[in-house]
Amino acid sequence: MTEQTILTDTSFWEFVRSQRFVVVHFGAVWNGYDAEMRRTIESQIPDHLAQKIAFATLDIDPPAHHEICRRHQILNVPFLAFYRDGSLARTSTGLLTSDLLIEHLKELLDGPAQTAHDSPSHLRR
Repeated sequence: MTEQTILTDTSFWEFVRSQRFVVVHFGAVWNGYDAEMRRTIESQIPDHLAQKIAFATLDIDPPAHHEICRRHQILNVPFLAFYRDGSLARTSTGLLTSDLLIEHLKELLDGPAQTAHDSPSHLRR
């Protein structure tokens, strides 16, 4: 089972920067699609990927989290943000099948590292 770290506005950026590969699930506890996405992440990620990637979740509802959501231009959930070396590598909006999620995770691990120069300016910190 893949563990997901619960993030807050105070822990978000430190967590993203402290891991080589990170996937953050932005969601809401009241959203059924987020519950399904959470179950997919927890139960469908092969161990060889889960051991290399840090998974986390951020609740979009607390006002203190709205700035992070605004920076990521989140309009709908579930929303996944994939980070490599502290830089945003890709995002995905909507419920993903386990096969597509695994494909995105493999691309995260195998793709070239983005430089801070390449990352969107609204996400640089």
